[in-house]
Amino acid sequence: KREPMAESEAPAPIPHLDAPALGGIFGRPGVDEPDYLEYDLKGRSYFEKLFFNTGLSYMIGSASGSLYGATSGLANAPSSKFRVKVNALLNGAGKYGSRGGNALGVLALYYTTFEKLIDMSGAPALYGDEVVLTQSVAGAATGFFYTCTRGKPMVSLLAMGVGAATVYGSHFAEQQVFKWRYGFGR
Repeated sequence: KREPMAESEAPAPIPHLDAPALGGIFGRPGVDEPDYLEYDLKGRSYFEKLFFNTGLSYMIGSASGSLYGATSGLANAPSSKFRVKVNALLNGAGKYGSRGGNALGVLALYYTTFEKLIDMSGAPALYGDEVVLTQSVAGAATGFFYTCTRGKPMVSLLAMGVGAATVYGSHFAEQQVFKWRYGFGR
C-alpha cells in the first residue's frame, strides 16, 4: 500500500513556466481557463439523433428478431438430431434477425427525418413549441410512409393513425408517471 507523499516530497513547480503562454499550443492563446464544449439548447443535432436512433433500433430489432427466429426455428426443426436443431436455430435467427433489424432501423430513420423536417418547417413555433405535436405528426408520417409502398391506402391510413396514437399515448403516459413520481407535470 502506498503512503501519501509528505509536503516536502511534493514535486516542485517547473520554474519559468508561463501557463497562459502554453495555451497557444492547444489552440487558445493567452487563455488560462477551461475550454468548455459547445452546447445546443435544442438538444443533439440531426445526425447525432439519426445515428443514435437508427443504431439502437437496428440493434433492438436484430436481437428480438434473432430471439424469435431462434425459438421458432428450434420448435420447427424437422429432426431431433443435434446438428439439425442447431442448423434450424441459426437459420431462424439469421432470417428473422436481419428482417427485424432492418425494419426497425428504417422506421427510426423515417421518424428522425420527419421530426427534423417538422422542426425546420416552423410549425412548432406556431403552436407554442409543443413537443407532442411534433412527435405525433412525425409518428403518423412515419407510419404512413412506411406502409404506403404496399399499395393499400387504407392500411397506410391505419398505420398513420396508429403511429400518431402510439406517440401521443407514450407522451401522455410519461406525463402521468412524472406527475405520480414527482408530484408535478413537465
